[in-house]
Amino acid sequence: MGAKCETFDHFTTKPQKVLLRIKEFNVEQAAPCQTSGNETYVIQFPDGVNYTFENNLVDFHGNFTVSEAIKEPLEFVVVTNRCSLDMKTCEPFNKIALGGVCATINDANGMLAPFFAGLEPKFRCPIEPGVYRFRNAVVDLRFFTTFPLEGYRWQAKLKLYSKTKNRRELFCLAELVSMKWVRKA
Repeated sequence: MGAKCETFDHFTTKPQKVLLRIKEFNVEQAAPCQTSGNETYVIQFPDGVNYTFENNLVDFHGNFTVSEAIKEPLEFVVVTNRCSLDMKTCEPFNKIALGGVCATINDANGMLAPFFAGLEPKFRCPIEPGVYRFRNAVVDLRFFTTFPLEGYRWQAKLKLYSKTKNRRELFCLAELVSMKWVRKA
């Protein structure tokens, strides 16, 4: 007695649509921070911060002005608060301070090189005063999808300081971001 075999022709079956569940970073809001009194930042966005966001990529549009030369010593600070999804409670989460700002801006092979390469005129440090335009200036946020950020909303302030003897805030961007799981084909 021989074994009975059933054959399956997988080429004649209708292909099934596969849905992937992936993490997606979501920039809900981004705007220059409010200043106190008559202070103004050295870096300003006259028309606000304009951007589009898709597939963990932020594409900036429009322009910004730099009112005076910016040079080292500089410090880039990110201050984050972790908030409930309904925004009823927030708590301080982390503060990161990074030096070597000019080296990062001038690094043609660095993580942020595609963003800085998308600015006109050429954006180099020390930063010269003038009007700069975003032309294909994209920031890739896929790196952040490796962290367990979902289940919260995150308030962040991104600040640039001059670290001369009179420490001065040159720029501040306030953001509200979240991470979520989405289904994509």
